[in-house]
Amino acid sequence: MATFLITHRHDLSLCRVAFAAWRGFESPLRSHRTLSSCIEGDHSIWWRVEASDRDAALALLPEWIAARSEVSPVQEVEIP
Repeated sequence: MATFLITHRHDLSLCRVAFAAWRGFESPLRSHRTLSSCIEGDHSIWWRVEASDRDAALALLPEWIAARSEVSPVQEVEIP
């Protein structure tokens, strides 16, 4: 398994849509906390996930969110 950082951005006008997209979508990401800047007005959400590849990482998201998200492979590093 690899670690990915998923970044989703949306406009203020689509904030409710972004959260409503989860209704009825089964995912291990549901009902868990993640980072979001929506309250601050930037309207981005980030997830750190374990998946076999980028497509598997995006499959953890509802289609509407996945289509508007970027996936980056990441690794922990020690900062000297």
